[in-house]
Amino acid sequence: MRWTTTCIMLVVAGAMVALAWWIHESDPDRRRRIEVVPMVSSAELPRDEVDRIELRIEQEQPLVFQREDGDWWMTSPFRHAAEYSSMLALIEAAISTRIVDRLEAVDEEDLARLSLLPPRGRVVYSAGDRVVELDLGQSGLGGRAYVRRDGGEDVLVVDDALSVKVFNDNPVMWRERSLFPGVDIEVDRIVRSVEDNEVVFERSGGAWAITSPISTRVDSEAMGTHAIDLARAAWSNVLLDQPEDLAAFGLDPAVARLAIERDGESMVLLIGERLGSAGQDRAAMIEGVPVVLSLDGRTVASLLPDPVTLVDHRASRVRPADVKTIEIERPSGTFLIQRALENWIAPQFDDAVVPPDRVEELLQSVTTLRATEVELRDTYPSELEQARVTLLGFDGAPLDTVRLLREEPDSGRWAMENGDNVLRVHPDFLVLHLRPVDYGLAAPPEETP
Repeated sequence: MRWTTTCIMLVVAGAMVALAWWIHESDPDRRRRIEVVPMVSSAELPRDEVDRIELRIEQEQPLVFQREDGDWWMTSPFRHAAEYSSMLALIEAAISTRIVDRLEAVDEEDLARLSLLPPRGRVVYSAGDRVVELDLGQSGLGGRAYVRRDGGEDVLVVDDALSVKVFNDNPVMWRERSLFPGVDIEVDRIVRSVEDNEVVFERSGGAWAITSPISTRVDSEAMGTHAIDLARAAWSNVLLDQPEDLAAFGLDPAVARLAIERDGESMVLLIGERLGSAGQDRAAMIEGVPVVLSLDGRTVASLLPDPVTLVDHRASRVRPADVKTIEIERPSGTFLIQRALENWIAPQFDDAVVPPDRVEELLQSVTTLRATEVELRDTYPSELEQARVTLLGFDGAPLDTVRLLREEPDSGRWAMENGDNVLRVHPDFLVLHLRPVDYGLAAPPEETP
């Protein structure tokens, strides 16, 4: 009896499986409805050819993104650089979404129930003349969502890749976060104003210089680091779109202004007041873009470093190997030291050979040694001058002159000045060989008992 029951159950189960298979194979419409296919193919929406995306979420203001010369821009409701990777992700989300079922002949009541009349969101992709329009409805359980494509009658049941991207992302974060997109070390001019103090940096070839309010050399390494900081600088948050009162953020007028120029084009950042009395974050705005941003304190410090830190801390840019003659001028007289094959000689002292280590020490001090601090002066303190060192090239032409100053005639810190009213200060223990006696060319003065 038990074996008979088991056999009957096996036969019935087999029959049910066969019947289900026959129904499935004989109903092509059913096969079509459950076949998993892309909602949008990459042929319909080539990633590299999409040039416009329009997005509307519920009753919010529509956003329009357009590709221009390879870069993405948000063009509505205002113009703002868009992040390329975010635009690519928005395209990829449509291509990766798969249809898992299809609801046919859905009436208006059901469309409203599925948040498709009106749609919860709408995304329109354009690639030249090709347009793909997607109405996004509610998302269901199990990672499913409802979509209508190109105004069709059917409702597509899809996975929620696109819906998650549209409804869960903050579109503000699709904007380009860089304050100066496209900026690199090859910029031509930087103008920074903090309240009434303006400093202008200009690049000629590969060399940077401060041209206002003084004219002086800039440390190439420090300036390169600063240019990288400018290229990396990004806002941390959006405080307000299309503000009505900029004065509330200290932006009318701005506390600081930073303009970067390249190839005749200028990008300007306005920096306002601190956001709260305790923190270092500040309000900011990119000129021409009606958005108030917040910058963290570290970013502000990298954008507006003390200009003194960018000044070349070396007294002269001349390379020691290019120097043929050193002219040392002191109140008591002037003498020369000249390179001669492997030696240094003193022409005024019968070409006497002088200690090369002392000559190299002096050369290194005025061309390579970095000052411990830098002072900018309105006028040159001539009363502190102790000597002048002029470097001449192999053609006899002067390469540069460095003026040497000291706090006291025989003591105190040294300073070197290069004709720019910038004092490059060195500690008092620095030894500078400036007298003939230092090179064995004269007898040392007798000590007074």
